[in-house]
Amino acid sequence: MNFNVGDILYFDQYQFTDTGELKPHFGLVLLPERATEYQNSVLCSVITSKEPRIWGLLLEQTSYPCFRCDSYACLDRKDLVSKSGLSNKEQPVGSLTKGDLVKAFKILRKSLFVISDLGKSPYFRAAIIYQWKVALGMTSGLY
Repeated sequence: MNFNVGDILYFDQYQFTDTGELKPHFGLVLLPERATEYQNSVLCSVITSKEPRIWGLLLEQTSYPCFRCDSYACLDRKDLVSKSGLSNKEQPVGSLTKGDLVKAFKILRKSLFVISDLGKSPYFRAAIIYQWKVALGMTSGLY
C-alpha cells in the first residue's frame, strides 16, 4: 500500500516525532514511502482542529467529509510515521483538492527553509519539493 502526496490518512497510532507520543490522528502525506525508501513509513504533516500560528493550511469540512469540523494541515510539523499504525478504515480517507494541493505546496516550500525538523535535511527538502512538483504536474516524474 503506497500513498501519494496530498493523501489524508487516519492513524490509530500516530507517533509524534517531537514527543514520542502515540495517539489517534490524521496525517497529510508529504512524501510517499517509495520516495523515502524507509520501509513501512511515510512522512506526514499533522492535521489538527487547532489553527497553527504559521505554516497551516485550512481544510474545510465541506470539502473533506472525513473531518468532523474544519481542520488544519500543520506544515511545520513533519513526522515519519509507521504505516503499521494506520487504522483499519479504507485508506486514504481523503485527498487534497487540486486547489489545496497548490496552496499547501506554496506554504510547505517556505517552511522547508525555516523550520528545524525533518524537512530541514537537504535530502528530505529536495525529495519533498520534487514529489510535490510531480503531483502538481510540474515535472514528468521520470528519474
